Amino acid sequence: MIYIDTTKCTGCCGCVDLCPAAAIEMNHDVVAINQSVCMECLICTKVCPMRAPQIVA
Repeated sequence: MIYIDTTKCTGCCGCVDLCPAAAIEMNHDVVAINQSVCMECLICTKVCPMRAPQIVA
């Protein structure tokens, strides 16, 4: 599972734009992952300069 560390996220929306499943969205200036749609492709973890998307085992 992947979650967004909101203390690191700057709201740049890079992960939102690149998510192939459209599982990441901006809600009230906070990025959130829709876990039921997320394919766990890890693209968000690779593109985020702040390393806000985190993998949870």
